Amino acid sequence: MEILRVENLSKVYGKGGAKVVAIDNISFKVDKGEFVAIVGASRKRKINFITLNWWCG
Repeated sequence: MEILRVENLSKVYGKGGAKVVAIDNISFKVDKGEFVAIVGASRKRKINFITLNWWCG
């Protein structure tokens, strides 16, 4: 049973030459009973991802 699905998620900050692609077209799903961890060096990037997923989902 699927409890979370993310499809084609992207996030870009800035404009023109100052444009930064933070997340580029990611998709995944989480089924009931699965565990998910978001890991990485930058705390801010992980929080941005979680926030995006919460508001876009």
